Amino acid sequence: MDNSEKQLIFRKHFEENSKMVYSVAFTMMKNSADANDIMQEVFLKYYQNMDKLTGDSHIRPWLITVTMNSCRNYLRSGWFSRTVRSDELAETGYEQDFGEKSQLFYAVMKLPEKERVPIHLFYYEDCSTAEIARLLKMKESTVRVRLMRGRDRLRKILKEETV
Repeated sequence: MDNSEKQLIFRKHFEENSKMVYSVAFTMMKNSADANDIMQEVFLKYYQNMDKLTGDSHIRPWLITVTMNSCRNYLRSGWFSRTVRSDELAETGYEQDFGEKSQLFYAVMKLPEKERVPIHLFYYEDCSTAEIARLLKMKESTVRVRLMRGRDRLRKILKEETV
């Protein structure tokens, strides 16, 4: 594959998947600056490894996995020590980027990561429970339980906010 062909393929996959990579990173990082950093890192890794990836059907799961692993590594690092409070979410640019400005979105962002990530992948990225199980390396039944608990917790959060 020559360099110009590689650049065209990269551009195509970037345009098709950048919103998804950013939204997964935002879901885990809870702020747009870190999500943008993660997105750049993921697409740099993709560019470096795109010769090894075969078939368009493997790219989306690969990008989601690399995004989640990059976020986890970043969150585990000693350098990352601050947390984003829920009132800081109102200051993020996510709704400007994706038009997502709703009470439900902010409620999802208040969920713990183990429930927030499956909820995001299921409802925002249209992944099946089997795909989520593969991506998160857990049983499909565990994914269904986390989705159920996440939905229950969302109902409680939304009920508290409307009272």
